[in-house]
Amino acid sequence: MTVIADTSPLQYAVEIDAAPTIFMLYGRIVVPQAVSSEMCHPSAPLSLRRWVENNKEEIHVQSVPAPDDPRLALLDLGEREAIVLAQQMPGSLLIIDDGDGRKEAQRRGVRITGLLGVIRDAALRGFLDFEGALQRLRNTDFRLSPEVEAVVRRQYREQPR
Repeated sequence: MTVIADTSPLQYAVEIDAAPTIFMLYGRIVVPQAVSSEMCHPSAPLSLRRWVENNKEEIHVQSVPAPDDPRLALLDLGEREAIVLAQQMPGSLLIIDDGDGRKEAQRRGVRITGLLGVIRDAALRGFLDFEGALQRLRNTDFRLSPEVEAVVRRQYREQPR
């Protein structure tokens, strides 16, 4: 399965020391050019830029012609390209956290997860501590809605280990 990622889930995964689990779960990931540019921009967190540099073998950057689509116009360029790329790769999984981006991806039939889904799946496979990762995420400026957290907690509890 091809896994495509937007910037913010990767940025926060790096920030909470959960980024290695992305490769443990999925192997190589694909990012559109706009996401790569965001992650490598001088204004991006240094930890993210270093993570990208240290993992360039596992991060495949792909150019994506962004269509002139009014429904995508409200999203940032990285989200637009990630959604379009996921549409071009049937059966792929898109890691995206932005609410509007998630809604648009779902409307287009793209399979999605977010950083919380990555944390859940990594914890279920024993790659990280679920509660510890959530606590580290709460200590950032990540917008963690209580409703989404409750759903992911329930999913985590209900999965056999």
